[in-house]
Amino acid sequence: MGNRTLVEAEVGHELAMIREQARKMLQDLAPAEHVKEVMAAPGSFDLALWQAAADLGWPLLAAPESLGGMGYGMRGLAVLAEELGRAAVSLPLIPAYVCLSTIESCTAAPAALGTAVEKIASGEATVCLAFAEPGEAGLPRAPGVEISASQVSGIKAMTAFAAVADFAVVSAQSEGNAVLVLVELDQPGVERRALDSVDQGRGAAELVFRDAEATLLPAANAQESLRQIGALAVLATAYEQLGGAEAAMHMARDYAQERVAFGQAIGRFQGVKHKIADMYWRVELARGCALDAVGQFELGDVNWMMLAAAARLASIEAYEFSAAENVHLHGGLGTTWEGNPQIHYRRSRALALELGSRYYW
Repeated sequence: MGNRTLVEAEVGHELAMIREQARKMLQDLAPAEHVKEVMAAPGSFDLALWQAAADLGWPLLAAPESLGGMGYGMRGLAVLAEELGRAAVSLPLIPAYVCLSTIESCTAAPAALGTAVEKIASGEATVCLAFAEPGEAGLPRAPGVEISASQVSGIKAMTAFAAVADFAVVSAQSEGNAVLVLVELDQPGVERRALDSVDQGRGAAELVFRDAEATLLPAANAQESLRQIGALAVLATAYEQLGGAEAAMHMARDYAQERVAFGQAIGRFQGVKHKIADMYWRVELARGCALDAVGQFELGDVNWMMLAAAARLASIEAYEFSAAENVHLHGGLGTTWEGNPQIHYRRSRALALELGSRYYW
């Protein structure tokens, strides 16, 4: 066995331990009834759970070593994202990883970013990705927010974690050219508008900037950087959707084994068996797409963004199908807020629309 294989085996063992630890913590701190409480009001966010995750070093896990992180990268983030999806919990780990990766790749990151980087990497501060434009279905070529003399003005459509984040990575334009900026959200020039949505538990809000101070993130090609950021975000989100899809499938399977109709468990009926089998192959197809994309991303293959788009499409399909069929299988109970299937149905809809719909990708 070569040195590379030994290192990969060790990393795999460490990540398996991290997965086990994460699953146990989420089972203890985020049971279904608690998740439903968090989903109950616009702009909700589980701050106590985020603090527990930060204490365990979750934000540092995927962060680049050059910025003080542990350097597990996308593979480490995928492990945590999948467990978050399984528990239907929302924590801003993906925006933190994308933000730090973007700053690391900057041609010459401003010294002013030092404090923000330290806070985001440690979990002391949170960040969101504000790319969506009102009325747009994807990542626009010409952002509506404008920057002039280090100040930004404009509106960003509802963005996950914007209601609670300390910073935002914002796509903007300067003299007709796309740029990326980091904006501290706790300042007079920023207004957060939390709106009603199908999933209230992601701390989502619309952002309005009025001459807000911003720090430019210098990049050789900001438009290309925006595409890469979007691909990174949807690839990590694919694992979150995978975790949720698998959890919905298991919920449906368990109910089918327990629910009795006409003197036998409904899981014995062919129509029910086929639905659960359809959930299974969709989950496994999405997993294969996501694994391919992560592998090519780590190798630096130029096709990784295309594979990330495929993972995005497959994971949307897997989660939406599994969540919806889980609701149907539970019958009347599945359509009520008292029933747990609603958790994954709502989350599947939110994740399908954030970062651009399936049609965009």
